[in-house]
Amino acid sequence: MPFEPSAPPPLLDVFTLGESMVRLTAPSPLRIEQAATFEAYVAGAETNVAVALARLGKRAAWFSRLPDTPLGRLAANFVRQYGVDVSGTLFVPEERMGLYFLERGMPPRPSRVWYDRANSAASRLKPSDLPLEQLAAARWLHLTGITPALSPSCEATCHAAISHARTHGLTFSFDVNYRSLLWSPQQARATLMPFCHAADVVFIASRDAAALFEVTGDAAQQAERLHQLWGGSVIVTDGANGAAAHAQRDAAACKAFVVQVVERVGAGDAFAAGVICRLLEGAPLSDALSFGAALAALKLSIAGDVALVTRQEVEALIATGGTALHR
Repeated sequence: MPFEPSAPPPLLDVFTLGESMVRLTAPSPLRIEQAATFEAYVAGAETNVAVALARLGKRAAWFSRLPDTPLGRLAANFVRQYGVDVSGTLFVPEERMGLYFLERGMPPRPSRVWYDRANSAASRLKPSDLPLEQLAAARWLHLTGITPALSPSCEATCHAAISHARTHGLTFSFDVNYRSLLWSPQQARATLMPFCHAADVVFIASRDAAALFEVTGDAAQQAERLHQLWGGSVIVTDGANGAAAHAQRDAAACKAFVVQVVERVGAGDAFAAGVICRLLEGAPLSDALSFGAALAALKLSIAGDVALVTRQEVEALIATGGTALHR
């Protein structure tokens, strides 16, 4: 019998796409109108996930459409320096970079965000822009509900990415990641429901499950009800109350770690990255939740949007202070 070589392994573990912005933050405890200088960060839900996964040893690629300007190159260089493949990203002339401004709050004043992202280069993504060969070379596609909110062409691009991923056997995860500054709950529900039905894994905050899909109760009850609605694995996060997941043959929950919060932005993305990392490795759902919770806790101790954390730090936190609840 002649030798038949097996199919080559995928070149990537995770492919993701979306907008990355430049974040300008007033130095604490100043308000924006007081600030003479700003701290600059690169920020984006999908880039946060990609960077965290790359630091955990996964082969991650991020795709977007960036202006061919110093700000566009700043974003690409930031993501690339952590080992994320940005080779498919498009650079376009005479377009703009999305910005957002963050004012860190101190009790009783909450933190606040202001967007300046309308008509950004990324908001003009279209299906024909997708690097299909790169997408097909991955094991996992990760999208968030932020990208479909940016424009009809971005929504169409996300659907095209899912269709191509399905053709090539990728697992698809979707983080609802509702942003009230971008659209109403009614608009988000109508647009995002098909993504939730299509996903193998859905991440959703407890507050968004209630506001968008009118599913209430604790995180475990919400996860079970949303699994009945969508299928797949549904993971509901609830801040300091931890997280819960429900799948076809499994259910699990984890407690949150006690942390001293430096900055909350990006913690949900860190949690998603941790869960994806362990699911890619074939870990049980309960272990994936614990790993995600530990990564999110470490992110809460770091300024900026990205979990600049090592795997050893995550594993040490779990070993010394992690508690998982199994059902």
